Amino acid sequence: MEKNPFFPLLELDLKESIKAAGGIAEKELIVQGEVQACAIMRGALQEALFKTLPKETSSRVHFDKLLTGIKEEAGGGGGGGGAGSNGIICQFHDGTEAGPFDLVVGCDGINSSVKEFINTGTITKGGRKESTLYSGIRIQYAVQDGKNDHDNNQDGSELVQYFGDAAYSLVGTYGAGEGKKPTKGAFLIFKDPDWNGPFKKKGVVNAQKIAENADWTQDVESVGSLMYNRIKECQVPDIQVGEIVQNADRFFELGVYFHNPLSLSGWSREVGGSGKRFVVLAGDAAHAMPPFLGQGSNQAIQDAYCLATKIFEHNANVAAAELEPTIRKESEQRSKSLKTLLKEYETTRWFPTAGITFKSAFLGYLETGEKGFLSMFRDSFFFVAGKVGIARSVFLDAATPKI
Repeated sequence: MEKNPFFPLLELDLKESIKAAGGIAEKELIVQGEVQACAIMRGALQEALFKTLPKETSSRVHFDKLLTGIKEEAGGGGGGGGAGSNGIICQFHDGTEAGPFDLVVGCDGINSSVKEFINTGTITKGGRKESTLYSGIRIQYAVQDGKNDHDNNQDGSELVQYFGDAAYSLVGTYGAGEGKKPTKGAFLIFKDPDWNGPFKKKGVVNAQKIAENADWTQDVESVGSLMYNRIKECQVPDIQVGEIVQNADRFFELGVYFHNPLSLSGWSREVGGSGKRFVVLAGDAAHAMPPFLGQGSNQAIQDAYCLATKIFEHNANVAAAELEPTIRKESEQRSKSLKTLLKEYETTRWFPTAGITFKSAFLGYLETGEKGFLSMFRDSFFFVAGKVGIARSVFLDAATPKI
């Protein structure tokens, strides 16, 4: 029998790792014996979340809307938000408007128009926003849909990384939605040859940043052949990857972008003349991070929960203010302003998301280490990290809710 030329650098059993950690990690991440983690396709997750909405909410959801403006309601009191100020109006690319709103939550992704408004007070039309940083790392995706047979028929999911020179691949099986066979995915992560991290290499004249591809536009012909050739070129083991690439139903290519977590503008802003109404950020709009710890969706859901608790607290304060004078006065003395509550939300969520952003960026650059010393250092790092428990600690710290 031919000896396998590859050896595992790190193995991580999620359930056993969580049990070994104990404490809040075990309490939050294992419920009724089941690990609260799954691998799921982006579209399937969006569909599942949408289906949980109450009918009166889902009926008010509008798709294909691009936010182009945020303003106070016309004739709404002007200046300092005095009497008659009725809220915030949202303007869209198709000429329509919606509102007035008491609070606008920007969950509009890495190229967030709401984030641009918070940073500058205006929204420009189209294009990449200045707040996004190109990492100099690219990802090519090959997706093989589950067929109506025994292929991909499994309850759990195993994710496997294979390292090469200045690149690595990730292979896994992902849920595709209720009643659908799981999907196989193979991803190739590699450094942009024209960039050193977020900096363009000296002497490179025509270097262009690969698009972030927030709409997940498919590219079947070119990406597939380039992906397979790069796997061979970077000597990434194609034990599982090659078969998926050759049988893939669709391909994507993305540039990895992220937000600088040290922005001074914060996550919220009062809209002038709206009667002290605010806009606030959540998810990628607030803290877009490289995907190398797989925490984007997890952190967005934690944002939503934390922000919701602050909104409920504000609503309770407003309800108390409508009581008889003595109770109202006592309530006003104890209650916090909406501005304070939004800042508490930001503070609670900024520290964990900033930490994950830095760790994820570090991992991305480490995992795509150049041929030679950097690749050997990477392999040694992951081997040691697995043995001494660093990998387990990093995963559990990111996955454990902080809300």
